[in-house]
Amino acid sequence: MSSFRALALLATLTLVPASALAEPEDALSGVNYVFATVDAYSVVGSSLIVTGTLVGESNVRTIEFPGPGSDRAEEASRCDRLALLTMTRPGRFHFSWFRQAGGYFPVCTLTRQ
Repeated sequence: MSSFRALALLATLTLVPASALAEPEDALSGVNYVFATVDAYSVVGSSLIVTGTLVGESNVRTIEFPGPGSDRAEEASRCDRLALLTMTRPGRFHFSWFRQAGGYFPVCTLTRQ
């Protein structure tokens, strides 16, 4: 491996934010999570995992938002579209996720700033 490639690999591994390598936090029921920015998201089964900055915070966090059931990927994909729009237009929208309690369907909201 050339020294340039080795240096590029080392830089990539050391410059990755710690939040990207950490296990995601579990979302709490009854808490409204409002993201000012979305840096990354993924849909895993019926769960939506979002990495971004919450309104009023400066640190990037990764939070896993569970869907209502194991076969409800459709609900997660709806939130996925809103997270994507927030990601592509930083500073223009707020993405929020709220679930009243376990078993309830989550509510995802996109709000223009």
